Amino acid sequence: MRKYVIGFVCGTFVSMSTMVYASDAIQAFLFPVKISFNEKRMDMSEYKVLNYENHAYVPIRFIAENIGISINYNANLNEIALKDAPAVSIPLSTILKSDFNNITKIEVKYGDSGEVVKINDAQTISDISSKLKEIKLRKKSDQSRSFGYSYYLTISDGDNKLTYTNTLSLDDVNYELTPLTNELDKYILALRYKDKAK
Repeated sequence: MRKYVIGFVCGTFVSMSTMVYASDAIQAFLFPVKISFNEKRMDMSEYKVLNYENHAYVPIRFIAENIGISINYNANLNEIALKDAPAVSIPLSTILKSDFNNITKIEVKYGDSGEVVKINDAQTISDISSKLKEIKLRKKSDQSRSFGYSYYLTISDGDNKLTYTNTLSLDDVNYELTPLTNELDKYILALRYKDKAK
């Protein structure tokens, strides 16, 4: 009889602890979804996405690695710490996928008037090309969409048409202004008056 009582007490204890443990558990489903970042499909082979109560849960490490922030776990504090990674300067030539060596024509559209200035002369094209080659940009931490522009360039570079805007929103990524971009802005904005003086 004593064996049965001990067995019953142990069984009750195990079932109670299982019920307590189960109350902390959730039921989620694997969610076979594809993820893209800035229109580039990401490799999810090492990660699983879960669906819980119609919300998709993506591993935080996957997100951190793909948006360029560092992630650390502090076991003492039971805390996940996310930090912005140091901003890396990217050459404009890399962003626009051009070395700017084959520019034949540039069109400038000014945002305030819609006026278009066509640039065909070799010296002005060379000046702009030199400025574009020197520019290096860092991504903004705030990627919210900006509206309006002072000007944008449509650059005929070989068989390619490149677009550069003074807001530095390029390929749906926002970049920080630099002294070199400010210098280019002044040069481009002065062209409209130079063109009218002719």
